[in-house]
Amino acid sequence: MAFNYDIPVLELLDILGCPPDPDYQPDPRLPALLNDFLSRAYNSPLFKTADIWTKHPAWTSYEVLEERIEEDREYYEEHPEELEEDDAFGPFFKLPKEEWPTLVENYQEIGSDYAAGVVEFGIREGDLDQADPVVYMLHEEDAPIGWKQFAPDLTGYLKYVLCAILCGESYHTGQNVLEKAGWTYTACEKPADAPMIPCIFDLAVCCGYDPDTRTVLAILSDAECKAYQIAKKD
Repeated sequence: MAFNYDIPVLELLDILGCPPDPDYQPDPRLPALLNDFLSRAYNSPLFKTADIWTKHPAWTSYEVLEERIEEDREYYEEHPEELEEDDAFGPFFKLPKEEWPTLVENYQEIGSDYAAGVVEFGIREGDLDQADPVVYMLHEEDAPIGWKQFAPDLTGYLKYVLCAILCGESYHTGQNVLEKAGWTYTACEKPADAPMIPCIFDLAVCCGYDPDTRTVLAILSDAECKAYQIAKKD
């Protein structure tokens, strides 16, 4: 098969039966690419267990941090000796919110891992005006300043989200939904020419489409490599 690896992720969603939902209202804070993706994921059963929030992102990392600090503020104000010097939240207790940018940038959060909810994904607030900004992640065991790059750009993150669904990274939601809609799944080897998008650690993804056979290719490589050809029945 001759797969087109340059096919836009939005076009893949259209092919898979996820057209824009007229009920979705674009969020003016977000890049157009993310709004266009969310308009297709909105209320779609394909994204029920996805690592992206299909409604409007509701909060920023500062708002999450502020809520956490306010929960403990009264206690630490009464017992300042309990606030250890190496406490990751200590500097944020001591500074007004207006000075938090000296410690860490603010991130517009756009998703979390559905399986465990221990990882949050976000875009730096200062990058939201970019067409295809870098996407970062924060693990719950990391300090609030521990945001690190997850994908080289928003396109890479969205392709990860799609490949994780199609390849069943944690759930078989994608396969179940698509098979009911008349698609067939065939496990395959990763094509040698597949241009993998590097994400964090050893994670990499790739997707493509062969219009002649109406076949979607999805690859997710991590501890193991999963690759599937997903074809539409006539």
